[in-house]
Amino acid sequence: MILRFARHGQPALEGMPAGANHELPPGDYPLSCLGLEQARCLGGHLKAERFRGLILTSPYARTAETANAVAEECGLRFYPEPRLQEMRFYSEPPCPGMTLEELRVNYSRIAPDAVLAWPWLTPGGKEELEVVRARVDRFVEELLANPPADDILLVGHGASIQSLKWNFFARCDYEGADRHNWNCSISRFDITPGGITMVELARCDFMPQQIITSNRRLFGDPECV
Repeated sequence: MILRFARHGQPALEGMPAGANHELPPGDYPLSCLGLEQARCLGGHLKAERFRGLILTSPYARTAETANAVAEECGLRFYPEPRLQEMRFYSEPPCPGMTLEELRVNYSRIAPDAVLAWPWLTPGGKEELEVVRARVDRFVEELLANPPADDILLVGHGASIQSLKWNFFARCDYEGADRHNWNCSISRFDITPGGITMVELARCDFMPQQIITSNRRLFGDPECV
């Protein structure tokens, strides 16, 4: 099985509250025009690699729209998976998130047999990164215990994608340098009975360099190595 995971495209952050962290935007922002272009590049890359697998995505707008664009490019469907959602960085939820019915209205490539419990937002107020990592670790354990027949693409956020990377770094004994989770960057791990091999880490060279971003940061920003 080939497991890939990618961060969402750049969100449209106009109107974000003053002082808010653009890496953890306090709301359910859709993709910007640039973010949609990034998502289509990701879909084109996966289509060129003949990806025909299962797409699971956080139900937030920016991740669902990214998954929808990838699914359109590849002729596939996607499924919402709330355990891939963003870290709860705020004491009160700034948005309730979309219901399954609202996702169906907004995104044409959601699978007909998709299910989504309501409410799906993580309860309990603010989360630390360790809590997100524990949530993602439990999801990975379940996924590997009952792996699907197809290859998988997981679409998440900075925190959930980083948690996935840490989980699989440990599984394949990778101790090298990490790479920043650029918008629509993708990592790949090949899973066989003999073990887990990292093939790609936060790859983004299928996009023109001038459209590579980390929400509002541009590629080459010294804070994003």
